[in-house]
Amino acid sequence: TLFRSEEIVPLQEEKYWKFTEGLARVVLNGKCGFIDKEGKEVIPIKYDKVEKFSEGLAEVELNGKWGFIDKTGKEVTSIKYDYTWSFSEGLAKVELNRKWGFIDKTGEEVIPLKYDEVEDFSEGFTKVKLNDKTFIINKKGECVRGCKNAPVDHPRAK
Repeated sequence: TLFRSEEIVPLQEEKYWKFTEGLARVVLNGKCGFIDKEGKEVIPIKYDKVEKFSEGLAEVELNGKWGFIDKTGKEVTSIKYDYTWSFSEGLAKVELNRKWGFIDKTGEEVIPLKYDEVEDFSEGFTKVKLNDKTFIINKKGECVRGCKNAPVDHPRAK
């Protein structure tokens, strides 16, 4: 704190991270947002947590829930998820009520939130776990390997 006459003026707590995709994360008085290279606040410092931009989108947390924003600060998903991970190959894994799935960059849930565990996509494929059984799916959510472990009604690649 700073003392001025008999008035106590609290100093603002500030913390900055390195720039990624032209913006830097900043914390001010316990809230997070983003600044540009001129130091101008471009995404309001209102979130509880923010992660760096990846593929043009950043994860943000508000009141214990997570979602994604673009570089203008527009929320491209509802801030409703229990957990999120950054985008990889155009998709991000998200969790809600202990079930995982994937969203695209428009926020659409393109692979349903029904899995117990998921990994990031790598070269178009990911490993998922459902009912204690693991198998591999593609970006359409179709089983491509280990399909004997997938439920009978789970989509399969042709």
